[in-house]
Amino acid sequence: MAVQSPIGLDIREVNLTDNLGALEYHGHFDLTGRAYLENTQTSAQITLDRTQKPFIIGGPLGSQKYIFEQLHFHWGDHDHLGCEHTLEGCRYSMEGHAVHYNAKYRDFQEAVTKPDGIAVTGFFIQAMGDTDLPEFNKITHGISKVTEPKSKIQIDPDCLTWMSLQDLSRHYYTYKGSLTTPPYYESVTWIVYKSPVYVSRRQIEVFRNLCCSKEDQTKKIINNFRDVQRPRHNPRVVFVRNCINVKAKL
Repeated sequence: MAVQSPIGLDIREVNLTDNLGALEYHGHFDLTGRAYLENTQTSAQITLDRTQKPFIIGGPLGSQKYIFEQLHFHWGDHDHLGCEHTLEGCRYSMEGHAVHYNAKYRDFQEAVTKPDGIAVTGFFIQAMGDTDLPEFNKITHGISKVTEPKSKIQIDPDCLTWMSLQDLSRHYYTYKGSLTTPPYYESVTWIVYKSPVYVSRRQIEVFRNLCCSKEDQTKKIINNFRDVQRPRHNPRVVFVRNCINVKAKL
């Protein structure tokens, strides 16, 4: 049974497993095609235009293939707030969501209403110090060019490589939940990585310059996260500690 997301994640309250197949990423980090960064008025969103669309398979998804739709971010008005899920009560500066839809459906719009329609891989992002993460600069260097609502630019096609800096095949929490934006369909298999990605304080700060209103440039996109939900029943959360094949196919 699915629940509303996000939720609080706690290693002491989950089921542990070492027996799932490796979660595999295919095509996310290629240099082919085009990538676009857009100010959607509610977030910064990345889409990819490629002949072969990236997809994930394995892990809690089994043999079902889920096709990449977009990646977006949630952040707060300071560095100690911004993620949606919490980890053992802790909050990180930002959370990135790579949204995928089940390939057995025609498109994202059809899949989003289905119980097995969507898979989202979530990444905690933490501001620490003044040293930029070079891979994340592929995104942050473009943020200053999309401060206007609905503005869109082309960025480096390998702009998702920051995700691959950690082991993507294991060390994640997974559960059945919902979208964290309206209409909150309970159609999501969540895969949330335990280890945060560390970036500089400046790399987080640039997101707070994005405007959400053309009429009033002082209105910025901040605190665009949903609060932790309190489910009526305890959701079944699994922490994938290891996997049968620990090497993901990148």
